[in-house]
Amino acid sequence: MRILVLNRSNLATTPYAQWLGPAHEVVLVTSTGAISADPDRARAELSGYREVVTFDRFHANAAVETTALDLHRRHGFDAVIAMNEYDLLRAARLREAMGLDGQGTAEAEAFRDKLRMKEVLTAAGVRTAPFAPVAHVTDLYAFAAEHGYPFVVKPRRGAGSTGVEVLRDADGLAAYAASHTPLGDDDGAALLAEAYVEHELFHIDGLVVAGTTVLVWPSACTSALTYREGTVFTSTTLDAHDPLTGPLRDLTLRAVRALSAWPTLTFHAEVFRTADGTLLLNEIASRVGGGKIYETIRLATGVDLVREYIQAVGDDSVHRPPVDRPERTAGFALFPGSPGTLAAAPAEGTCDVPGVDQYRLNVPVGTFLGVAEHSSARIASVVVAGDDRAAAGAVLAEAVDWFRAACEITPPEPDPAP
Repeated sequence: MRILVLNRSNLATTPYAQWLGPAHEVVLVTSTGAISADPDRARAELSGYREVVTFDRFHANAAVETTALDLHRRHGFDAVIAMNEYDLLRAARLREAMGLDGQGTAEAEAFRDKLRMKEVLTAAGVRTAPFAPVAHVTDLYAFAAEHGYPFVVKPRRGAGSTGVEVLRDADGLAAYAASHTPLGDDDGAALLAEAYVEHELFHIDGLVVAGTTVLVWPSACTSALTYREGTVFTSTTLDAHDPLTGPLRDLTLRAVRALSAWPTLTFHAEVFRTADGTLLLNEIASRVGGGKIYETIRLATGVDLVREYIQAVGDDSVHRPPVDRPERTAGFALFPGSPGTLAAAPAEGTCDVPGVDQYRLNVPVGTFLGVAEHSSARIASVVVAGDDRAAAGAVLAEAVDWFRAACEITPPEPDPAP
């Protein structure tokens, strides 16, 4: 096969050409930032590709698509691979323009546009919180009148909790409207309002290859909204015997079937469990989850969601049998920043807490930090393992205490008095 890859991930950890193997001709269109700065490492990362085109500005750049179409005229692609949330619709448009099989624009839109997603899910009988489109400020007032406060407003095509706000009263609504100019434009904003429900949060991650569900496994996690307020984000996979494991898996697969007709995809879903035990599908994406979900799922189940999906695009006839239960329980913690300078932090790889599989420091000491604007922004992270969820949770708690004790953020100096 001749395969086009659209990439903005670290090529050192995502070697498409190597994973697909010499039987395929792979052309890479990539963000320059995904390539190592070291020339020797960069040469190694870019080896094995039939052709490589780089862009300093990759996001929302129409030249990426015009270049892809020019490359198709020369190479004649059979498939397009895109792993990032913000490239899914781009890849779908290119598949249709090139006449290729794979996820098309209607299906990609159902995963990317949260309004369309919830409309499709509701029609399929998958329960969600009450929702409505928001184009203008009058829509916000109408939603508040019908559903009351608090309620959530989010971008219809956002990711990583970026731009998600909870409006708790009329003053909050007015302040939100004042800071969002499109709400007053004739063309309007592309937003979604949802009723706020008290809940426990779960994410469910998996892989389907040629119509066979290879993996679908739930994890319990904390809120990305409180993470943005400075609370450590934690997640642990559920035990096979947990009474919620089966219902969460079943609900997620119902959502996947409602949204996707294409038989090979990877997915990341979020589900609310309300105070009365009701499960509500919050969101689902046709990509691998962010944060440290990829590493945690690989540690818990042995399934490499990224590698196995990419290989399945090249040949979906050979894949592992379904994983009925994980090999172990795993979890992770993400440490958000706060305004100030990172004055001290443990060096990468120095965590000696038993059960910690990986510790990463994402920013060097001396960096000026701000508030975490999205769920993947972090100063450090740990990935842990345990015999069950309780054991993994205990390791996470000890690792969080270890990092907090060693991390020091110096607050910024106050502005001088006028």
